[in-house]
Amino acid sequence: MEHDRLGRRRGPGQERGLRPLHPRLPEEWVSKVLRVAMSEADWDRFESLAGACAPIAPTQARAHGLVISSLLNSAQVPRTGPRPLDWLDWERRKALRLLRKSS
Repeated sequence: MEHDRLGRRRGPGQERGLRPLHPRLPEEWVSKVLRVAMSEADWDRFESLAGACAPIAPTQARAHGLVISSLLNSAQVPRTGPRPLDWLDWERRKALRLLRKSS
């Protein structure tokens, strides 16, 4: 009986799940699902940019991420602070703002 990296047992001949399908992300990276709609011409341009990143990115998803990151870095938009991690954080900040405003 073999075990995968999470300690789960696998039966003989069962290879799926024993090795990761994709390399691990660096610690500061986060993977999210993103749905984007744009014209076919823009998709072609985006895919060509991702193709240019392919030699330094081990997966297509990371190549897409590099393209989006480079486009965000080149944008002339000021960076905002981090978003609240939880709705309770948002509520706490809202309550503090209201308390400061009333005093």
